[in-house]
Amino acid sequence: MSIYQLEKVSYRYAGKMVLSLPSLNIAQHKTTVLIGNNGAGKSTLCYLLAFLTMPTQGNLTFKQQAVKKSQLVKLRRRIGFLPQKPYMLRGSVLNNLQLALKIQGVAKQQWQNRLQTVLTLMDISHYLNQQATELSGGELQKVALARLLILNPEVLILDEPFSYLDQNSRHVLENFIQDYQQQGHTLIFSTHNRLQGLALADNVLSLVAGELVKTPLVNLFSGKVINDEFNTGSITIRLNAIYDKANHISIDPREIVLSQQPLISSMRNHYQGRIIAIVEETGQVRVTIQAGETFHALITYAALQELALQLTDNIWVYFKSHAVVVF
Repeated sequence: MSIYQLEKVSYRYAGKMVLSLPSLNIAQHKTTVLIGNNGAGKSTLCYLLAFLTMPTQGNLTFKQQAVKKSQLVKLRRRIGFLPQKPYMLRGSVLNNLQLALKIQGVAKQQWQNRLQTVLTLMDISHYLNQQATELSGGELQKVALARLLILNPEVLILDEPFSYLDQNSRHVLENFIQDYQQQGHTLIFSTHNRLQGLALADNVLSLVAGELVKTPLVNLFSGKVINDEFNTGSITIRLNAIYDKANHISIDPREIVLSQQPLISSMRNHYQGRIIAIVEETGQVRVTIQAGETFHALITYAALQELALQLTDNIWVYFKSHAVVVF
């Protein structure tokens, strides 16, 4: 079931089109990730979904109800929105949490239970009386998340939440997203790390210059299309149709098949290469192969053990022409 529906939505800023979405549904009780480069429109979409602004044109629906400008303030209270750089008010961590409850009009008899729940969930009890403006980056984000969660939002939206975190804080946030997802909440977040987004989310929305592209933007190559082939300058990749013009292709890393031996297969694209990296990627394994171009494959731990892959091993990369997205 969709919690958001966008039809013919566009957004202009300073006369420039920054977002153009003919049709988009965002699922309820799922985790959706927005991926794309700077300027792709991720933050703009987050602001629209958090009801911080209205589309320049088009229709935005929330829980089957059309959104009107006059309703924005009321709707914002139902959304938990975390910007890239969360802001803390003067006072202690406790002061910030209590103020959120007060502003939202939560009855005082509920405060203690809600406080205890988020203190335990985010593991922030030990600096409850610390001045909020003196928190480190990772601590600040945990408190800012707690300040949102204490209000029981219907949707949680995180705009580039990993941007300013150290490795340990990123790991904590990844665990939080996975736990929140397993509890069946609706979560939307944006990230530059495309593989991380793929590993964490149920649904992936890729944005290029304000438009949706049906690819996770991993294994992204530039080049020239000639009929049903795409030449990157280093290798030729076979496509599933004849294209007149295109400058980019992308292959979903989950669609790449790895094999230590040549396969008898109908897959039209196959290249022999060498493994240059094997990295844990939020519950999965990313294998990076140099095979004329650099390919990333996402596989399970079981597949890694079955293939017995090691760095510098020779390996075959296979994928179908239908796995190639052309744009």
